[in-house]
Amino acid sequence: MIRVPAHHPVRARLRVGFTLVELLVVIAIIGVLVALLLPAVQAAREAARRASCTNNLRQLGIAMHHYHDTNGSLPVARNPFPLVHSALARLLPFAEQGNLQTLIDFTVPVTHANNQAASQTPVKLFVCPSDGAGGRVPGSVHAGTNYAASNGSGTVGYGLIASGDGLFTQTPLGFRDVTDGLSNTAAISESILGHGGISTGPTPTDYRRDMLLVPGGNDTTPAACDAAAGTWSGQRGAKWIDGHYGNSLYNHYYTPNPQTWDCGNGSGNKGLSTARSRHPGGVNVLICDGSVRYVPDTIRLDTWRALATRGGGEVSGE
Repeated sequence: MIRVPAHHPVRARLRVGFTLVELLVVIAIIGVLVALLLPAVQAAREAARRASCTNNLRQLGIAMHHYHDTNGSLPVARNPFPLVHSALARLLPFAEQGNLQTLIDFTVPVTHANNQAASQTPVKLFVCPSDGAGGRVPGSVHAGTNYAASNGSGTVGYGLIASGDGLFTQTPLGFRDVTDGLSNTAAISESILGHGGISTGPTPTDYRRDMLLVPGGNDTTPAACDAAAGTWSGQRGAKWIDGHYGNSLYNHYYTPNPQTWDCGNGSGNKGLSTARSRHPGGVNVLICDGSVRYVPDTIRLDTWRALATRGGGEVSGE
């Protein structure tokens, strides 16, 4: 064997390392691997967030059934104005939040000073991590909700709460009133929080996070809502304690995540406000029997509305 001395010119020319071409190839391969892995990582994270959201709805379903067992009926969506405390507020003791409910004064409006401490207290159970808003509308001191109770199909009186054909209205209803069957009737679904702004104009800032408010107690007809003759509000979902549309109440007038904005009136007693989520392609829906289904955005409108009614005689299917 021939040994080359360390000081020999041949030994001095030997180098260990990458050429520029090799380095560029390695960088390109790493870039491809990152591009392939990133969507998988994001999908895995969303799957975990969606599972957390599903679990929240299951817990609300358990609370709903315990409430029914205790009271012989379900909580109302809200009482007549101004005592518009939400169904979520009434479910608190059955969701291990009894101490929080003691802060609520149901004898005065939700805006009263007696209710501000409760209104500003976040409830983790009411927050879907996929929304990314952290459970509070930007700039709001109040705690929000990503879950809303179903008032029905929205086809009766343009979503008039008192006349709702769903599970939560201004009249206490029981499971005995759900003649379509508990497995065929929606109870609670998802909503996304607003961006916090309030503006006027012909178009919303973000139709998913905006809600058009038509004046006073006007009917929320599609024509009135489509005309955009009102005030744009980015406060949707801002208060879990409030039983109005745009906060903790919704209906099935539109299919999930429609390419249009929700609409309500200034009095808060009528609305065309549907289920929305940040999950890809659909929303989670709590069914009266306590199960949770993932409903795609592509569901037929008649099927979606059938799922909302408690006694319409329809069979919604799977």
